[in-house]
Amino acid sequence: MPQTSINYACGRIGVLRRNALGAAQLERLMATHTYEEAFRTLSDIGFINAEQGDFQTAADAHVQSACELVVAITPEPDVTNCFLLRYDIHNLKILMKSRFLGQAPDFLSSCGTLNVEMLKNAITDQRYHQLPPIFKTAMDELEASLAKEFDPMLIDVVLDKAMYRQIAEQLKNTKHKNVKHYFIAKVDMQNYIMLLRVKSMGKDIDFFKNLFLPCGSIKLELYAQAFDDEAKLSELLKSYGKKVHQAATVAASNHKKLPLMEKTADDYLYKLFGNTKYQSASLDMIIAYLLQTQRESTDVRLIMAGKLNGFTSEELAERVRELHG
Repeated sequence: MPQTSINYACGRIGVLRRNALGAAQLERLMATHTYEEAFRTLSDIGFINAEQGDFQTAADAHVQSACELVVAITPEPDVTNCFLLRYDIHNLKILMKSRFLGQAPDFLSSCGTLNVEMLKNAITDQRYHQLPPIFKTAMDELEASLAKEFDPMLIDVVLDKAMYRQIAEQLKNTKHKNVKHYFIAKVDMQNYIMLLRVKSMGKDIDFFKNLFLPCGSIKLELYAQAFDDEAKLSELLKSYGKKVHQAATVAASNHKKLPLMEKTADDYLYKLFGNTKYQSASLDMIIAYLLQTQRESTDVRLIMAGKLNGFTSEELAERVRELHG
């Protein structure tokens, strides 16, 4: 059961954040020369233990522990659950694709808000009454479309849109403006990055319109008007500050710089909750802890995968996200 005391929740979080993976530890990990050396460093800094055996398992466990704690202590689950819906959507995508391909589902996450066994049964039976109404509508729509033709991309598109509609619904009456801004900005930046990917694939604006995510602040018409105009395109994200605008401008003219744009967008979103260490008790502290933990795991995955695949320090630096501390 979620706790009702924000002071209790933030007290628990405050203790755990003392052991957070910081920028110095990340730099130490990046400075290693081989995968083996990086793995030993992960063990030295306490991110991985002997039972886990590999960095992927350790990263999964790191996030799962944080998600379970947030669910247990949050006084406002409707708000904090918005940051966990991504795992529900991930599971639905995997389960739906696996059913059509006749494969056993892999890499399901227990970090979401919906029971994994319930989701498995729902997909098998094609009955979605136990899902939130927005998710049920999306799944019913998918079943009707996929009965005619299996399209993995359609699964991703429909469920991503459903996730942001569900988030907007849960935040409709929230007083937490910072959380609302986070998801609006996230949608705007994801749409921008998606548009650049569409252009790099040689696709047209009609292709992008099918992918466009709802619930952002930048309307589809503005993306359509700027589709073939680099200068006008990069202006769309100008309200998100100098760093985002610069990265958007560079990525619009050079699609190889998209990883830098993605990193800059993530850093912007992360910093929205960066001042919580100066707060005594707030929901933002809980969200900041969850985002920090997710980012620690993402950075570990990026660095370790980079070490395995021979990425240069410069290539890693362009992709690895910032951490507090």
